[in-house]
Amino acid sequence: MRDLTREQMEYAVARLMRLIEVREVTQESLEKSTGVSQSTISKIKIGWKEPGAEKYLPSAEILAKLFGALGHKLSDIISESDRIGEEIYGYLATPLTGLTEAQNRSLRNAVHQIKEIAADPMFADRPFEIYWPGDHTHPTDNPDIPAKQVYITDRTRAASHDFLIMLCANPSYGVGQENEIATQAGVPILRLVPATPRLSRMMLGSFARATDIEFSGSLERGIHFDHEAVRCALDEVRREHFRTHAMYQGLNGEDFGERLRALIGTRGLGHALFAQDLGISLSYLQSLMAEAFVVSNPSIRLLKRIAHRLNERVSYLIGETEEADPIWLDSRASWRSWIRQNPDLGAAAALEIRDEWEREYGLSRRDHSTESVLSHRRSEFRPMEIKDWDLRYQRMSKTARSPKNGSKNGQAGELFK
Repeated sequence: MRDLTREQMEYAVARLMRLIEVREVTQESLEKSTGVSQSTISKIKIGWKEPGAEKYLPSAEILAKLFGALGHKLSDIISESDRIGEEIYGYLATPLTGLTEAQNRSLRNAVHQIKEIAADPMFADRPFEIYWPGDHTHPTDNPDIPAKQVYITDRTRAASHDFLIMLCANPSYGVGQENEIATQAGVPILRLVPATPRLSRMMLGSFARATDIEFSGSLERGIHFDHEAVRCALDEVRREHFRTHAMYQGLNGEDFGERLRALIGTRGLGHALFAQDLGISLSYLQSLMAEAFVVSNPSIRLLKRIAHRLNERVSYLIGETEEADPIWLDSRASWRSWIRQNPDLGAAAALEIRDEWEREYGLSRRDHSTESVLSHRRSEFRPMEIKDWDLRYQRMSKTARSPKNGSKNGQAGELFK
């Protein structure tokens, strides 16, 4: 992995520390899952948290390991940079809970075969990095890891990794959840499915963009599948990755959580009551505010509820700014033209007129939050023109000079002398 700039490293460390705090991950568990010593983790934490302390900036390799333990790819955290993201990350979902010793041995053998295929020299120029939860959060080998941490880590990986491989060998609630998490996040899935008996109709009928490869046998008798078919499927995943990565690079989804937290705070709403009003758990609300958007991944229905409860636009919640609104941009441009054509205008008056329109437009957009604010079909969303600024100036000037609104020498009247 190539070196990071100091700015990238500082950003990554701040993001890492926030995730560790929110998820209440201990240094001991991080050391156990990554091999990074607690003393190193402590140095990173002290430099980030204590004012005046010397900042310890770890290597990209250490950062990748620590983020990996939390379910994130370092390349997603530093998504603006083209210097990272050399690997293609796959999440391998399998049954883990309640297996006999014989089933566990058979499972590990199948996992080993899948990893060997992914390590084929044909993929060497852009290698696969395969994560299997059994290596890190196994219910028998790692029973001390809290269920909440296992869920958020595996949810993060299932939602943010480049693809999933699913071994549908035994009925498993975990594999079923991972199928749905990946489906909602638009993550492609390669599923190894039994020839007999067939998968459940819920799994077969899911909206997943899946490539199914049949296997024979079972966890009791051993799993057997066509290695060449898996290799070809991985090659297709690789080609698809290059195409989608180019289209969606830079979508890190950081704005949503920050905006949601700020809006709840400014509206004076308590987190527990707000979560109850939405019909979700407090822990999910906390994830919506703290996790990357791809991890929390709220449904459109939930986004509409949030927007309605906060009297905001869905588009604003998910990152739209006024600077991306063509009506806003066109109106700002006509305002500047109006200023240039009327050099005798007072700056204070011109700014007040512009600010008043922006306040009104902002409110009207919130009132029509379920409609497209980028459409010019609605007259109230028409961009301002030079004549419109003139009319506003005349109206405000007349109002400011009116006797019932005070003397023309008053503060308001002064703007329009």
